[in-house]
Order: sequence, then structure tokens, then C-alpha cells
Amino acid sequence: MNIVLLGAGEVGKQLAYTLCNIENNIVVVDSSFKLLNRLRDKLDVMTVHGDCANFRVLLDAGIKNADILIATTGNDAPNMLACQVAKHFNVKKTVCRLTSRDYFSEKHGYTPDSFGIDHLIFPEDECVQRIIGVLEYNIIVEKVRFKHSKAQITAIRIPRSSPLSGVRILDFPDPLLLSKIRFSTIIRDQKIIMPHGDTIFAVGDEVYVAGDKDSIDSLISFADPNCSSVKNIIIVGATRIGKNLAGKLITLGYNVRLIEESAKKGDELLGELGEKLMVINGDPTDGDVLDEIGVGVCEAFISTSDDDEENILTCILAKKKGAQKVITITNKAEYVDIVPGISGIDCGFSPRLVAVNSVLNFLGTETARVHAILQRAAAYVYELNVKSSSPICGKKLADYEKTLPVILSLVFRDGEMMPVTGELELKAEDEVAAIATPQNLKRLEQHFKKKKLFQF
Repeated sequence: MNIVLLGAGEVGKQLAYTLCNIENNIVVVDSSFKLLNRLRDKLDVMTVHGDCANFRVLLDAGIKNADILIATTGNDAPNMLACQVAKHFNVKKTVCRLTSRDYFSEKHGYTPDSFGIDHLIFPEDECVQRIIGVLEYNIIVEKVRFKHSKAQITAIRIPRSSPLSGVRILDFPDPLLLSKIRFSTIIRDQKIIMPHGDTIFAVGDEVYVAGDKDSIDSLISFADPNCSSVKNIIIVGATRIGKNLAGKLITLGYNVRLIEESAKKGDELLGELGEKLMVINGDPTDGDVLDEIGVGVCEAFISTSDDDEENILTCILAKKKGAQKVITITNKAEYVDIVPGISGIDCGFSPRLVAVNSVLNFLGTETARVHAILQRAAAYVYELNVKSSSPICGKKLADYEKTLPVILSLVFRDGEMMPVTGELELKAEDEVAAIATPQNLKRLEQHFKKKKLFQF
């Protein structure tokens, strides 16, 4: 497939790596020679230097013959204009990254279609939703949602003194609950483990559990009987993510306090969100400032600064001062990889990785697509479609699953979530969710008779 990719920054770089791995023809456009040279040194891609919104630059990039345009620069206007140019040349699909929805008005009929945009992505909005998803209980470190309202894959970290520690899956004390959930993956010492009946849970394991929300909540209550919901939250930074997050959390009834070094930004935020928000001006890496805002009694501490190093250091300091759960925002790919290994940080979220995830959601075949990129491990949640010709079609999981390289986490049939038990027989048109590495996906594909990912 011929893809024109606009932007060679963190988002564009990660997309280029991913899409090149599946043998697409990629042309990357950027105004920075440095970023383009970095890509050429590592990837077999064509590059075009220039303004991403320039008509002639897009012609040089091959827009007339492109199957898809992905506009991921950090500037909204060029992304939107490039989509208009792409549709002028009948490009089949356009994906546009934006920071605001205020460009459009459904009421006045001014929609993304007016700009030639097929799919919109708002990475910062999605990142905020992911953060909110892990605030429900302290032991949740990641949550993946699906179109089915109750279906989810939730990662929990097993705490010390947990009744789940030392338990073999086959010996799980509640057989009824076990029949409603699937232990899909375990991250132990930053290594991915595919659980089986003899697997024994250990303190510190990050366990990805699939099922309906009520059943997962029951597991959380068992894994941590003292687990309480989060009420008091401290946010660092009046960034776009920080402001968006604060507003949504206040609406949801959380008690929110925010640290911002700039008095002007702090006052502006107070003007937007009103008296329900408490803002303290100061340096978040100053221990006295953290003490003043009450870090020692907060259930969640979230650093959303644009500076990755500051976020990481602030979170580590907050943890040492008593914050129960600390969450950092990271932007650089290098930091995304190391945060899961830092013991003082409970969760890390990357708007850049979320942006890549959102784009990949729109790229797939009739057989499979990426549903989510995991933040805690180098793996993906894939959605695969069972076809009548698939080797797995008509097979009971008890008889067939041993041949699979992964655990099938969720099965959807006619819009309903099916209980994933050994007696379940997969049928044509079933939708299956599974956690897999790209290497395991290649083996998994054989059972679904799928073609190469992202070819049309």
C-alpha cells in the first residue's frame, strides 16, 4: 500500500517504524532535514523535505498515487489542508491528527468531510480517558475498552499480602468467577508470560484480565480486599492534558488540586474551571511545594508537564512523600520504554503512543487490526475476525487453544460478549480479541487465514 505520512516527529517516527515492518511503501514529509535524515538512517523509506501543506511538496511525495494520507504533524492547519489536497486527488483514506474539535460544527453542517478528512484522532483527549480509566482503583495500571460497553481488558498489579499471591490459576477459589474472566497475559520483571493452569501469581505481577466490568471488579476486590477508590488527586501542569484532565475529573466528582509554576497560567485555569479547583503556584520538584498541596494524603498524583524528565522526577519524589499512586506523561519513545521499569512510578501514558494507536485503529484488513497498543509492555491488543474458511472456525477452544501462541481474551458474536470457556465453539463472523507481540501475531494469523496486516 502507498502511504504518504506527514510529520517525522515522535508520532511520525513510530508510525514509520510500524508501517515499514509490514512492507508498505512509505513516503515521509517534514520540514526538518534532521528528522528526515534520522529516519533514512534506520528505515527504508522515501523522504521529501518541505512544508506539509504545500501543494507541490505533496505532489513530490506522490499524493496522486497514494492509497492513504496520514497527517500527524503537531500543527492542525497543515494537517487539515493536506487532507483537502489528498481528497482532490481521490486518495481513498485520510487520517488527521488534531488538538481541538472546535474547527467543526455539526449544527451548521461544517464537518470533517468539508476538509476531506475521513478519520480524526485527538491523542490528548484519548490520553486523558486512559488516565481516568486507571483511577478507579489503586491496583489498576492499564485499561483497554471495547465497543461493547461492559467488555474490557484491565491490568492489575498484585500488591503485597494479596490473597492472589501464590495462587495457582487452576486453584483459584471462585470457579464461577474464573469462568467469567480470562487471565490473558502477565508482565513479570518486564517479561511477557502467557498464563496457563499451572501458572502461580506473584507479588508485583501485572496481570491483564479480560471480561465484563462487574467480574473484573470482583477479582479486584479479591486481589486487594483493602482496595479503595481514588478521591483526592493532584495534577502537575496546566498543559492541554492537565487542563482537560482537571476539568473532566472535577465533573466526575473528584477532589482536584493542581500545581503550576506560571501564575498567569494558574489564574487562567481558575477562571476556566472555577472554585472547585485549587491551584498552587510553585516548582513541582520542590518538596515544600508538594507538602503544601498535600501530596502525602493524595490517592493519585499525575504529572502532565511537557518535560519528560520533570514528570519522572516529580513522580518519584511524590511517591517517596506518600502519594499512593503516581502517573506520568511521557512523550519521547525512549522514555515510554523505560517508565514501566521504574519502581517508583505506577503508570505511564504517552499521547504520542496513543496517536499511533489511533491511526492503527483505522488501518487493517477484513481479518485483523490493532485495537490497542499496550502502555506497559511491547505488545498489542489485536482484533481478529473468524471466517468460514478459518482453521479455527467450528473448533472448541478446549480442543484448539493449545495450538495457539496466545490466549484468546474476548469473543464477540452478533454484538454480544460470549463467555470464553473451553466449550465455546468459534463461528464465522465472530470477533476475537487477543494480546500478542508482533512476532506471535504472525503465528496467530495462520489460524485465522488472514492476509498481511494493512494491505487492502
